[in-house]
Amino acid sequence: MLDATPAPDLDLLLAPGDQAEFVALCAWTTRLGRVETSWLYVVLHQGQGAWTHAYRVVPDRRPGHLAVFLERAEPGDCRAALRDWLRGRAVGADGRR
Repeated sequence: MLDATPAPDLDLLLAPGDQAEFVALCAWTTRLGRVETSWLYVVLHQGQGAWTHAYRVVPDRRPGHLAVFLERAEPGDCRAALRDWLRGRAVGADGRR
């Protein structure tokens, strides 16, 4: 895991009533072998029924822009399970491969 850096603004991902939880900051190795500094979040969306999403947010190549990747989605409030899943993926992807 990496040390603290400024957190991304998640306003475009969140609707009123949604809850975002920071999970980790890590050096995520993509399936193409590129290492990306990534913020990992679990978000409980409440708009069309409860859904929990695991997101990975990375700085885009364009300064000031972010890329957001939906890594996993589950119906209902699955924050604890997706938080554990993301942490496991972060440890496995942190600079490895």
